[in-house]
Amino acid sequence: MVRTVKIKAIVFDLDSTLIETSVDFPKMKRNMINELEKNGYPRDKLSPTNQTTVQILEEVEKYWDKTEKPEEEREKILEKMDFFMNQGELESIKNLKEIPGAAWAIKKLKEMGYKLAILTRGHNEYAVEALEKIGVKDHFDLILGRGETPKPKPYPEALLYTAERLGVDISETVMVGDHQIDSDSASSSGCDFIGVATGRRGLRSWTNEMPPPVLLDSVKELPEYLKTLQRV
Repeated sequence: MVRTVKIKAIVFDLDSTLIETSVDFPKMKRNMINELEKNGYPRDKLSPTNQTTVQILEEVEKYWDKTEKPEEEREKILEKMDFFMNQGELESIKNLKEIPGAAWAIKKLKEMGYKLAILTRGHNEYAVEALEKIGVKDHFDLILGRGETPKPKPYPEALLYTAERLGVDISETVMVGDHQIDSDSASSSGCDFIGVATGRRGLRSWTNEMPPPVLLDSVKELPEYLKTLQRV
């Protein structure tokens, strides 16, 4: 159950929360790994299926620290990593679709007076174009993408920074997402979490296939759920 403290801001994940994405993440990660191995990272140590892009880059940074890789070389390789991620995301724009009812829910929540933000590990340009495509970009007070927070989800800094930018306390904020990463981001920062069951991996989106205490069928149910909290 979400706390009944006055909620002033809602922070949304993007992929599989508001949009059905066709980003080919395994291909994206294979391109990243191939480039990293070309630049000296040991072969067959990174996985395009069992690691997120954030986990891949964190592991690589640790290796570079250990081997004392020069900063200039790191920056060039990281620019290539950003290119592969941006390319994979932007290529998918033409095929993305709105999660049914997502645009209606966003417009309704804005009418209800909430501040709205996007917090995604995708690129800002991708997020903006996706929101424009489903007709809700102008309803958001803040859109934060990859590299625009001190640390990415699930680190607490991501949501704490988002709340600060929105001008609200973290206790007045709720995170909405389809994945364990979103839930962990909320719990690490001290804000409430509402899950949605629209993730591409179903129950496997959650650790040990255990969904969060509050799980809605989709974001379309969010306005009515928040109304019930206001009545408590």
